Amino acid sequence: MVSQYRGVLVAVCSLAFTAAPVPVVAEAPAAAPAAQAASGMPEGMKQYWFVMLSKGPRRGEAITPERAAGLQAGHMAHMAAEHEAGRLVMAGPFGDDGDWRGIQIYDAGSREEVEAICARDPAVEAGRLACEVRPWWGQVGTTLK
Repeated sequence: MVSQYRGVLVAVCSLAFTAAPVPVVAEAPAAAPAAQAASGMPEGMKQYWFVMLSKGPRRGEAITPERAAGLQAGHMAHMAAEHEAGRLVMAGPFGDDGDWRGIQIYDAGSREEVEAICARDPAVEAGRLACEVRPWWGQVGTTLK
């Protein structure tokens, strides 16, 4: 029975992938291909820094609503400043109360730079959030819609 549908599945998938729209990609800078080849990054990609924000080691400790509001305001101001400086490309929280609290994507020169940025976040300083920084490649010229 499975073999009956295998051919149909292959045909449908082939048609779906060939009919799928191809995103328009901006040209990478002229010097980028050599740098990309040296880094192992595929042509047409750009490295960003993906930050996973998770519950910090002091997240479970009781704090006053005023302190929580102050930390949240500081966290938001920190992100706004990084966005204004051109480093924070995108950020947002998750819609549940799991251990993962949100993500941030930075356009910065190194992991150490992003780790230092994260360390200055008032919510991270207070132990309410923790950051894990990973290199992430995005296609040049793509945006969220």
